[in-house]
Amino acid sequence: MEAVLNGLSATQRRFEIGDPSSVSFARRSIGELAHGVGFDDTMLGRLAIVVTECGTNQLKHAQRGELLVRPIARAEGGGSASPEVYGIELLAIDSGPGILDLHACFADGYTTAGSPGNGMGAIQRLSDELDIWSAPGLGTVLRIVIWSDASTAVPSHPAPVVYGAINLPLEGETLCGDLWTCGYAGSEFVVLVADGLGHGPLANTAALAATETFARLDAPGVVEIIEASHEALRPTRGAALGAASIPAVDLTDEVIGNARFCGVGNIAASVWAPGGHRHLVSHAGIVGHQMRKAQEFQVGWPPDGLLILHSDGLATRWDLSRYPGLAHRHPALIAAVLYRDFARGRDDVTVFVARMRSKENL
Repeated sequence: MEAVLNGLSATQRRFEIGDPSSVSFARRSIGELAHGVGFDDTMLGRLAIVVTECGTNQLKHAQRGELLVRPIARAEGGGSASPEVYGIELLAIDSGPGILDLHACFADGYTTAGSPGNGMGAIQRLSDELDIWSAPGLGTVLRIVIWSDASTAVPSHPAPVVYGAINLPLEGETLCGDLWTCGYAGSEFVVLVADGLGHGPLANTAALAATETFARLDAPGVVEIIEASHEALRPTRGAALGAASIPAVDLTDEVIGNARFCGVGNIAASVWAPGGHRHLVSHAGIVGHQMRKAQEFQVGWPPDGLLILHSDGLATRWDLSRYPGLAHRHPALIAAVLYRDFARGRDDVTVFVARMRSKENL
């Protein structure tokens, strides 16, 4: 399995923004995290301004919000053996009034709150990667990435699949009982979402056993991932697992193969496209203890499809059509909006979203 460098930690740190002191705390804590992955003083200064602008914008326009942050990594030369470049991914999430004119809000001097109106422009100038989704009455979500080395901010060999995820422990817990991992197996992109039974350290141990099994397998199919994990998880309390794959090579302009899924337990999976969506079946059971069947299900994969997997920390009654234009934004924004509006709040939560990179960006 050619593992994807999905970060030093798949789990985000969450910072609730409710007053100016919480902005200061987030700025200091995120700076410490960035220093740990090699940010110099110049890059730390850029990051500090971005965090401050995101937090103060949330206070001005939405009264409150949250920042989710994690260190990320990628291979500089496009291969798993290439030198690694580290960065910080920041998701700024609020449920405020939304932005009426997204294009205008990045122009210096544009404001709806009586401020100088330079915040969004500064965020755009200081970010190596930036995507935003907002709609009137539906809040605003930003994804910002700053890399530790500005000279390598643009990869020479972009990966064929773009993905994003939310992965957070139950409030009050240090370790997350949900984990995810992904990688390339031949011409397919494969992802595993694991939800250890319960939450806390023992759930994390079970989920970690599954992700470590995934990493050891050589170009596995989705059924093989679940069956191998069933053996590996026997000493643990067990987990719900969902393994899915999508084509990583564009074959035609119509359907480019199949999405495949094998799930046991409460891992939900679906494929979304402009023409509709399909939910994929997961069997009842606990991987590592009670698993009667590991069965693969397939659905045609369109070139503009979205693969969405999530643990039962997210409610299932959501519909992307409620959010105009969201399906065309970065997958991390889709995951963030679903988390914001449908997290149950009483369990760990993971939301994973992937799509093929558009041809013009390959």
